Amino acid sequence: MSRLRSLIGQSPAIAIASAALAMSVAGGATAATVVHESPATSVTWHNLTLINGWKYGGFNSFHAAYYLDANHVVHLRGSARTGLAGKPTFRLPASIRPSHVLSVTIYTSLGPAEMNILPSGQAILFDQNSDNNVRDFSSFDGVSFPIG
Repeated sequence: MSRLRSLIGQSPAIAIASAALAMSVAGGATAATVVHESPATSVTWHNLTLINGWKYGGFNSFHAAYYLDANHVVHLRGSARTGLAGKPTFRLPASIRPSHVLSVTIYTSLGPAEMNILPSGQAILFDQNSDNNVRDFSSFDGVSFPIG
């Protein structure tokens, strides 16, 4: 103990570093305990009905669905394929529709494409070339937007 006092007396930086180390170890243990005791909030996904000949995309992807988070942001997931080009793939319920046209990037098996989400809730997939990209396989995973 006397040796520790003599070290602290020679260099206050050692004392500060030792105190910081002790607090960080205790703080990390406390944070780990808190995370362990408070599980993540579960999300309820609501299925979307594919229309105009669009079908589930397959390849072990999610089925088309959405959820609305606490901040009024709509999140989409799922996939579709083989529908009618230029026709809506699905229609969002009235309570989660955007107030203006949204154009978002989606991913297809052949590269990026676009999805327009209209204030009517209709979601229309298209690509700049021939719409073959979106008809082969399109993913909605990662698409999100605020309602209103």
